[in-house]
Amino acid sequence: MLTNQQIEGLLLMPKAITDKQPAKGYRDEGLHKRCNLQLTGSDDERFVVFVRQHSTFIENYSIGLRYQTGDSSVGTITLIRYNGPHGEERRQPGGHFAVPHIHRITEVELLSGSREPQESHRELTDRYGTFEEALQVFFTDMKVENASDYFESQLPLL
Repeated sequence: MLTNQQIEGLLLMPKAITDKQPAKGYRDEGLHKRCNLQLTGSDDERFVVFVRQHSTFIENYSIGLRYQTGDSSVGTITLIRYNGPHGEERRQPGGHFAVPHIHRITEVELLSGSREPQESHRELTDRYGTFEEALQVFFTDMKVENASDYFESQLPLL
């Protein structure tokens, strides 16, 4: 199982996008627009980035990094998710749904059998507010070297 140090290493590893589906833009799926990206890390590690945004409630978005472990008994682990302020303040006393926030998986969560970051572990952030800002911060934080090749109009500063 991954330690917190190994998780951090995967997050900070330089990565490159090798495929985007759909190749241009996003696909509509219900009330969301979505795309998925295949990435390769500097040590030939495999990752998937998922990007989704609500079509009308545009503050409701999520951008996440999944690690493909290569171990069929473990499968895929969502390492981190950058979420927008999706407005459901009443669900959580801390009100994290009302502001942008980041969920990061921990070693303890993995040991408990979880493959997704839990809602109770989150970091409130003011580093991004809009979907476009979140994309830029996410790709910078995750060290994705060629993101602007796939999101040119949304990542003017990369």
